[in-house]
Amino acid sequence: MKKLLASIVASFSTLFFTASIALADDLPKPDMTVWQSDKMKPVRDFANIGIGVIFGIAVVYAVIMVAWYGVKLQSSGSDPIKSQEAKAGLKSTVVGVGITFAAIFIIGLILYVLGLVGIKSN
Repeated sequence: MKKLLASIVASFSTLFFTASIALADDLPKPDMTVWQSDKMKPVRDFANIGIGVIFGIAVVYAVIMVAWYGVKLQSSGSDPIKSQEAKAGLKSTVVGVGITFAAIFIIGLILYVLGLVGIKSN
């Protein structure tokens, strides 16, 4: 039953994906020149500042938390419970910072693909 359900779901998703690709060619292309206009400069500046602030906070948080859990790990001695807590905290910090950097990378990639940032050819 699970295989049948998985097969049906895969068939429908393939059908919808194929249909969306076929219909996407007929859609009008958005006018991205508005993004480069002077009216959008405050929005671009706000986005750049926002990404910079998020990146800065993530780096500061990572340094503080790695130091904090490093001290906890060093001071745990032979207590396995404290050692596990410190290792779990270090792991969570690394995963959280990785997610933050990945999100910033994905946002930058999307903006580049849309032509909103990146190399401009004249």
